[in-house]
Amino acid sequence: MVSKILLGVGLFASLFAMLIFSGKLDIGNKKDTPQGEVVMWGTLPESPMNAIVQEFNPQAKTYRVVYKEVREEVFNQKLLEALANGTGPDLIMAPYQIILSEASRIYTIPLASLGEKQFKDSYVSGASIFFSPSGAIALPVSIEPMVLFYNRTLFSKHGVINPPAYWDEVTTVVPKLTLKNNRGQFIESGIALGAPNTPYAKDIIMAIVGQLGQIPVLSQSNQMGEVYMSVIANEPLLEGGDIFPLTSVVRFFSQFADASQDTYSWNEFMGKADDFFVAEKLAMYIGYSGELTTLRERNPRAEIEMTGFPQTRGQNTFTTGMRMYGIATLKSSKNPSVAFAVEGQFAGSGISPSIAAIVGGVPAFRGYATTPGLSSVISGSMLVARGWYDSFYNQSTAYTSAMISDILNNRQGVSDATSIFVSRLQDLYTPLK
Repeated sequence: MVSKILLGVGLFASLFAMLIFSGKLDIGNKKDTPQGEVVMWGTLPESPMNAIVQEFNPQAKTYRVVYKEVREEVFNQKLLEALANGTGPDLIMAPYQIILSEASRIYTIPLASLGEKQFKDSYVSGASIFFSPSGAIALPVSIEPMVLFYNRTLFSKHGVINPPAYWDEVTTVVPKLTLKNNRGQFIESGIALGAPNTPYAKDIIMAIVGQLGQIPVLSQSNQMGEVYMSVIANEPLLEGGDIFPLTSVVRFFSQFADASQDTYSWNEFMGKADDFFVAEKLAMYIGYSGELTTLRERNPRAEIEMTGFPQTRGQNTFTTGMRMYGIATLKSSKNPSVAFAVEGQFAGSGISPSIAAIVGGVPAFRGYATTPGLSSVISGSMLVARGWYDSFYNQSTAYTSAMISDILNNRQGVSDATSIFVSRLQDLYTPLK
């Protein structure tokens, strides 16, 4: 890694030029080159990140990084408090949802330094969520596409030859893979879907909404050039309102936790899905590609395989969900020259593979998909992985759980529950006057 740290990172040159032309670097004095120390806050574990930093700092020579881990669930609040006290970091590295939630505090990389075409040519399509009309608010360092894990032994036991590639195939094979005792309790389950305790329930639902061709939250500009967000997850797709994407997807999703359905294979009283999957009591588990190694390590005897996230038949779209980390420089940085140098280099080809490996991801470079030996599932999925403007991550997750729970407990019908969910999202994204 060392030999690549300071090589082949064209972004550093463009960011450095931006600082010169913006006046943030004073040409002609000893500050012409980045010097000094910057603090980076991140949600990645401190120990492996410090190993990267300790290798990076001697190579950087005139500047250095100090890394501090901040837990994801308290990141926004801790950052707010630190900035108020004047003790905030220079950079942040976090999941894309946190980056988006802090967009107003981030220094946007101008189009003159990193244009839209250059950005999109360099990074996978999902990374475009970092790109605004005025430029990039962050650079991606890692991506994990959402995939389907399955147990080959359970498939063979029940006469299922291949994993499902489409959602209608999922509904066909789940009854074959599900066994219940005479009291209706699950002995083996086909898939963990439908209940509030489904891992990544919101991510799965919104990924399928994307397959129907709908963007959950759309960024738009008014006549004054002001950016605002529109919640359109349930806007009808066909003339006359024939298909309401979110309602259709939630109705499909919830059937797997409905005891009256043939596809019933999971419920809100079950334990952790990954535990059931590793114990070979669950045939299919939807998660992120980086989980494969851990799942196999937990039960080396199990034949655990990975395949692409199921698609919606008859749609021209081909997409899956994603987990992505990014790095960004804050406007409040006391040393922007070093901060931008670090941002460009940590997102470069020399260091980002090591950062991505910490979370089980891969670098978000488009060209990385052609890496020899890379799983064909990952190489194909990373190019079509997408996220959505989920800047109110904690609230939207809670709203999703409430929506599903209301449906399963007959407090609301599917249409009413999804309407309430959309209304709650609209309240979040509507700025206070």
